[in-house]
Amino acid sequence: MKKSQLIIARTSYSALETFRQCPQKFKFQYIDRIKAPKSKEAVFGNKVHETLRFFHSKYPVSPTLDELLNYFKDNWNSECFKNQEEDIIYFSEGIKMLKNYYQYYLKNRNNFTVLDTEARFEIPLKNPETNKECVLSGKIDRIDKLSSGTIEVIDYKTTKKLPSQVEADKDLQFSIYCLAVFNRWPNLAVKDYEDIKLSFHYLKHGEVLSTKRTKVQLENAKEEVWQRIYGIEQEKFKPIPSALCDWCGYKNICPMWKNLHKEQITIDDEKAKKVVDEYFQLKEQNSQNNKKLNQLQEIIEAYLNKEKIERVFGSNGYITRLAQIRKGGYDIKKLEQIIKTLPQPIQKQFQSAKKSDKEYKILKASPLKKKGAAPLDK
Repeated sequence: MKKSQLIIARTSYSALETFRQCPQKFKFQYIDRIKAPKSKEAVFGNKVHETLRFFHSKYPVSPTLDELLNYFKDNWNSECFKNQEEDIIYFSEGIKMLKNYYQYYLKNRNNFTVLDTEARFEIPLKNPETNKECVLSGKIDRIDKLSSGTIEVIDYKTTKKLPSQVEADKDLQFSIYCLAVFNRWPNLAVKDYEDIKLSFHYLKHGEVLSTKRTKVQLENAKEEVWQRIYGIEQEKFKPIPSALCDWCGYKNICPMWKNLHKEQITIDDEKAKKVVDEYFQLKEQNSQNNKKLNQLQEIIEAYLNKEKIERVFGSNGYITRLAQIRKGGYDIKKLEQIIKTLPQPIQKQFQSAKKSDKEYKILKASPLKKKGAAPLDK
């Protein structure tokens, strides 16, 4: 495919999020259409989601707890797990989540009516500046109508990480879901975007994290979607190494892992491997030395405080405690978050004042992940 010929007329939140996390993975998955085996975390999450869809599809008579658990057992897939121990760990975790969810349901079932599960949606978007059009599609785990008349969007999470309220308030996925509900049911009792309740249900913790969206936030979300689409169309699919690499199914073809998966090992490869091993040994020694230095500094600080002095002498030199002032600056990440909440014209003024990003390379040492059961987190 030649440059500048890629036109994105249809996409999804999953695709956009994959591109944000790693453009190289996006290319493998959505452009090259290379299939990769699903991770055990993904399989586990899918089985829990399927079971909850079954549970809420039997309205008005909901399944019993035994029926719920039996459905999970009958549809469980052990093939993706490395051994029986790992299989048991994940299966037991699923049973625990479903039992907790059933108790939550019994306490709250009179407060809502399920409108839809696994609700597919399409949002037609038009860029006001370029008049370009794109369809944003996806699927919502569950949509309820609360006894108060409010519409609630529920997204099940099987991960162990519980995000902060700030992260939920700016989550792009929920902004898209809010647009989807408004687009799908424009004639419902919902009069404004802020009437739609958006909730993450963290099944491991039994916690529900809710948020809402304003019109300004949703306009900013549309702009963010177009920015990601524009980034995709630039066709700069560089790999972005991160902790997510441990769960990626494309490691055997990814350029960042090419050296590890070489079929033929050369003499230079062996030399490089020895150098890397030596590098880690020295890095560990430095780490131990730094730890010892920190301990010595604490002792010296305590002595200076006790004697009410600012300099202490040894046989080979002396150490002086100096007062220094670091000029305060802006937290760039927080500043960028604040800018995103501003009206578009003001955002563009900030962008025009921003200096061009400069790329530079550093060496970062990362230990290989040890083999064993991975945590229920992705």
